Amino acid sequence: MPADDASQRVRRVMTPLAFPTTMAGKTRVSLSIQSDLIKEFDSVAESLGHPTRSKAVSEAMREFVSLKRWDMEKKGVVPGVILVTYDHHARGVNEALTELQHDYHEVVGATMHIHLTKHTCLEVISFEGEAERVRSLATMLQSQKGVLSLKVVTAPSL
Repeated sequence: MPADDASQRVRRVMTPLAFPTTMAGKTRVSLSIQSDLIKEFDSVAESLGHPTRSKAVSEAMREFVSLKRWDMEKKGVVPGVILVTYDHHARGVNEALTELQHDYHEVVGATMHIHLTKHTCLEVISFEGEAERVRSLATMLQSQKGVLSLKVVTAPSL
């Protein structure tokens, strides 16, 4: 078969349907997730009646976007807490979290430290301050090596 005929045949076979990246408004993605986390996720998703992992991940992503967008749009002075779960064996994480709280002394009111397991701790950081400054603190805390999860919970300002 001449080279031109072969390339024409390959072009016909390599259609968007042969290797879909988007499907009916959906995009296929690949993720690397710790095996214990995906097992727990699948178990919870199944117990909630999600027919597929994709449906459960889509719901989790919608909730994440909704929650984060809400937090990002807040303005003015907000009170609340930041819940930080971290591996206290990660090099420098304890010092980094403490240093950041001192750097944001104008919004951080108090901190409670809770030992969850031999390796995992929960830091509850109370705050009251300008929403933009609180977002900045949360972003800095989240970026620290060893931080496993972070959640900002705001209370209504009265």
